[in-house]
Amino acid sequence: MSLVLEGGCLCAAVRFHIHQAPLRTLVCHCTFCQRMTGSSFYANSVFPVDAVRFNAGEIRRYEHTSDGSGKKVYVEFCPTCGTTIGLAFERWPDLRAISRGCYDNPNAVDITSNLWTRSAQSGVALPAGIDCFATARSTAEGQPEHPSRYPKPVMAR
Repeated sequence: MSLVLEGGCLCAAVRFHIHQAPLRTLVCHCTFCQRMTGSSFYANSVFPVDAVRFNAGEIRRYEHTSDGSGKKVYVEFCPTCGTTIGLAFERWPDLRAISRGCYDNPNAVDITSNLWTRSAQSGVALPAGIDCFATARSTAEGQPEHPSRYPKPVMAR
């Protein structure tokens, strides 16, 4: 699939260019993502690190240790406006997540799954026809988890 994704932060100091479809685009409802965004969930696309090219601005990192894996998660953000550009991972050093809301056209990528739905806030509707995982897509040992799929939207709580 040939796809060009461009985007950046709120103040436009940080800009990026991606010339590849994401490996997956997901919505995470874990409590870390809720705190990181100050919202109900975090939507992001996952890419190989070298697929994302930053062409403007400085990016700063906040380091967080994951409660689940004990590995570092790096929140990458614009130091001027505070926009979360994405995440980098100690556990998956070859991958980078880019915030879906930072794309110039967020609807250019479809959401393929919802994670940590057991932590989803009240009032959040889980979509129909999309894999919804109670926790992660796989166990810490790498074994795949089994998703739920709903025929119609379901309220999380």
